[in-house]
Amino acid sequence: MLLFITTLWFTERGIATHARAGSSLKRCQHPCAVEYFSKAPDKWLADFRRVMGNLTPHLGFFDIDITAWPSSDDAPTIQGQTLQRGQYVSARIEPDGVERTLMVLEIDLNELEQDHPHRLSVIAHEYFHVYQRFWTPKMNEEFRIKWLIEGTAAVLESMYLNEFEQVSNYFQTAQLRHAKVEDFGPKMEHYDNAEVNYGTSTAMVLFACREVGFQRMIDFWKKGPANHTWKRIFAETFGVTVQQLYTEGKTAELNQLSLTAMGELSSIKF
Repeated sequence: MLLFITTLWFTERGIATHARAGSSLKRCQHPCAVEYFSKAPDKWLADFRRVMGNLTPHLGFFDIDITAWPSSDDAPTIQGQTLQRGQYVSARIEPDGVERTLMVLEIDLNELEQDHPHRLSVIAHEYFHVYQRFWTPKMNEEFRIKWLIEGTAAVLESMYLNEFEQVSNYFQTAQLRHAKVEDFGPKMEHYDNAEVNYGTSTAMVLFACREVGFQRMIDFWKKGPANHTWKRIFAETFGVTVQQLYTEGKTAELNQLSLTAMGELSSIKF
């Protein structure tokens, strides 16, 4: 598949950047992502520019690769690496051995045609995974707690839709309706536990932040949790142990969980 590399997001040359120790992922003061887009519809491009334009003043800019292609085509190949289909954040290795964070956005043409809000929220969701990687450089190796990784990104995407796209009920209709309070607990720490639209993970994050807001979860991420430290960091940040959260969560009333209690993205210190 022929890929078109755009310069709308520039490259890092001449742009001030910084990276956390041990991380190849750099945060920039200005746009610095490299885009590998192929046949991306104009409508999707307009959506993508709007979502990123709304998010980056808050989450920041990152020196990453972003690839997008329509779901009617095969997945592209970037410098010899054929991508898996879907929407996700991963990494690729350049010929010189340098690791590049890769944000993959297969464009669901059905969602685009139907103006489904997920076509927007998935961009926010995946870009937040980039933010998480900045604070936890080896997330796939050292931090794999599913409900925290996916639940936080899922809450953020609903917050984005509510604040910037006037879609206020996505967290209820697409996420919480699939949540099961009886699943609150260690089983949600593992990716081999399937769930629809990360419903239970979303509920667990909303429950954890119900009295302290989403800022507290951002504070947790900024401390760089790892598999061997995250429970201590969680207790220090939230004032309750993980086990206490699990126990209390099993009696949670899902219809009482509120997106409003999370605060506004524009007021959070990322």
